[in-house]
Amino acid sequence: MRILLVMVLLITLALPVMAHAQSWYVPINSSQVSIVVSPVNSTYILNVISEARHCVYVEAYELTYQPLVNELVNLARRGIEVYVVLSGNVYGGIPETEYSVVNELVSSGAHVSFNYNYDYVHSKVFVIDNGTVIIGSINPTYYGFETDLGIDLVIRNSSIAQVFTEVILTDYRNESITWINYPGIVVSPINSMEYLEDLLNQPGTLYMAFEELYPSSGMYSLIAMHGNRVVLVGQYSENEEVINELGAVMVSNLTAKAIVVGNYVYVGSVNLDYTSLHNNRELGIIIENPQVAQEVTIVMQQWHGESKLRNQQVMHQVNYTSTQALLLLILLVLVIYMLRYSRRLKR
Repeated sequence: MRILLVMVLLITLALPVMAHAQSWYVPINSSQVSIVVSPVNSTYILNVISEARHCVYVEAYELTYQPLVNELVNLARRGIEVYVVLSGNVYGGIPETEYSVVNELVSSGAHVSFNYNYDYVHSKVFVIDNGTVIIGSINPTYYGFETDLGIDLVIRNSSIAQVFTEVILTDYRNESITWINYPGIVVSPINSMEYLEDLLNQPGTLYMAFEELYPSSGMYSLIAMHGNRVVLVGQYSENEEVINELGAVMVSNLTAKAIVVGNYVYVGSVNLDYTSLHNNRELGIIIENPQVAQEVTIVMQQWHGESKLRNQQVMHQVNYTSTQALLLLILLVLVIYMLRYSRRLKR
């Protein structure tokens, strides 16, 4: 009897630890997840949104992609609830095209709100009928859909969808939410630092692609722990340090924010810099799924290979141009020498 009581006590004490150990990720069945990679199949986002029968909730930094706007307008006109949250603060100011989009949405019956509670509302998330979530780094802009390299996950899971709905509607009302009661859902500034640190602490080969990966994130040491790693970053001067310290590779048009370690996958809008982690509204998710991990890894490996090939071609062109310049210089020296020599003969 005593042994039984001791075992029950030990299990009871272990439960909070076990719950905490799993709190930073959520296992997802492969049948519930699809991957969107811009610009390859980003229009799949439009297809999923067009399936809406009751409601669509959107939170985005900017919304100017007209095919998406047209889809939302059509849904609102059919009586489907459309709620859109946009950042009240935009670097360089809110573009005039977005004001036009807002007028178009409101006129169709959609509900639009600008949120001013954060440095930037930098999320890129859609919830359809409280059953499907589209989340990641693909901006609902022309460049986001047509040229940038981004990754989204389409997750068909009502429990997860309802949590994101709650966050979006709270931001729509310009209210505050301080706690997320669901594993794996990453929300800046609430838990993004903690959850991403938990992910980077996992053993295994590390693959990561971030538009911004700055020292202010405080995560360089965690990344360095992975001897085997592929780190891709956007073409910004602030990323030079991660290139020098961690061997990162710059990739043109990269806007992705993704991490793969083992079977764990993070996809979202959170960049690895102080503002994104602590001052912005950002949304993401960490899932456990070996198939999705493999698929996202393949995408990053492809980007890495293409970037290396492009750099080699550039270096080859530079070397070729340098060789040409050297030959021209030698030829010029020879011509000058021959002219001087011919003048001496005439004397």
